[in-house]
Amino acid sequence: MYICSEKKSPACNKKGGKSVYCNRKATEASQMNAKEYNKIVEQHSDSLFRFALRYTADEEDSNDAVQESFVALWEHRDEVSPAGAKGWLMRVLYRLLVDRHRRVKRLDGLEERVEEGYNPHHQYELHDQLQQMLKQLPDIQRTLLLLRDLEGYSYKEMAEMTGLSEQQVMTYLYRARVKARKYLSNN
Repeated sequence: MYICSEKKSPACNKKGGKSVYCNRKATEASQMNAKEYNKIVEQHSDSLFRFALRYTADEEDSNDAVQESFVALWEHRDEVSPAGAKGWLMRVLYRLLVDRHRRVKRLDGLEERVEEGYNPHHQYELHDQLQQMLKQLPDIQRTLLLLRDLEGYSYKEMAEMTGLSEQQVMTYLYRARVKARKYLSNN
């Protein structure tokens, strides 16, 4: 585990600056080079986009959020190790998506945003029901459900990304699944 005494990275924990995402050692700082950065972009862009698309149900917003995440990675390349880049990117993307969602809610009230081109057809009925169910969940529950069930993250990884304890992650995930079952059984 690396130690970041400067705590410049948004991924650094507040507990003494220790973070698996930060590669700033107390004595030296190394920078991620362009080759490593490009490799990280190739490796993780698809999974980041899938997560963002599930969260927003909008391709343009998803692309924008993923792009902003990679820009943030480049700006913080001296603070993020290539090994911890995916977790760092997911945490930044999650925060961007939550901020955007809150902004849209504030501006548009509680109006539902409908994804263009996805009018209900018999073959898309389940997809539409799942999207509606996800919209009904609180932000944190929706995020954890997507991270665990669609992206396959462990409780520990989700706790690091969201800043929650593992127990809180399990509790929110349980509540999300209960609400999802109830919603889907009623529809």
